[in-house]
Amino acid sequence: MSSSDRPFTVRIRIGTNEIEVSGTHEEVMRTLGNVSELISKVTLAFGKTTIPPPAQEGEETTETSEEFPSVAIDPATSCPDAIVQLLSTDWGRRKPRTLGELLAAMKVNAVHYPEGTVKGRLTDLTKRGVLRRVNSGRGYEYILVKS
Repeated sequence: MSSSDRPFTVRIRIGTNEIEVSGTHEEVMRTLGNVSELISKVTLAFGKTTIPPPAQEGEETTETSEEFPSVAIDPATSCPDAIVQLLSTDWGRRKPRTLGELLAAMKVNAVHYPEGTVKGRLTDLTKRGVLRRVNSGRGYEYILVKS
């Protein structure tokens, strides 16, 4: 059996889902040559509309595959106000958001606060009744309290 006839397998993880492509080396490489088409098909099959970009080395990943909201936040805006603005968007109202999701959304919108500051402000906003904190399987999540 030549090396090109031996079984060859590649696993690809997209978010929390994983697919496996098996065959000869040549077949797998030909399939991976159409990676954008493959990812589109897999994404559709898993019911997601967008895929998060691959994480850079040292970056935390978030489990969400949704696009983050684009909001115009003044650089002088306080951390609690920035949190409330993000959670006031359709993205924030759709479901409770984790600290990681909020930090990623802030980063996308060029709002930079240390993680500890954001954690503290989330606690403050929860104590004041502005946010509700939910303990889900993936940690605490935050959503605006309806007025």
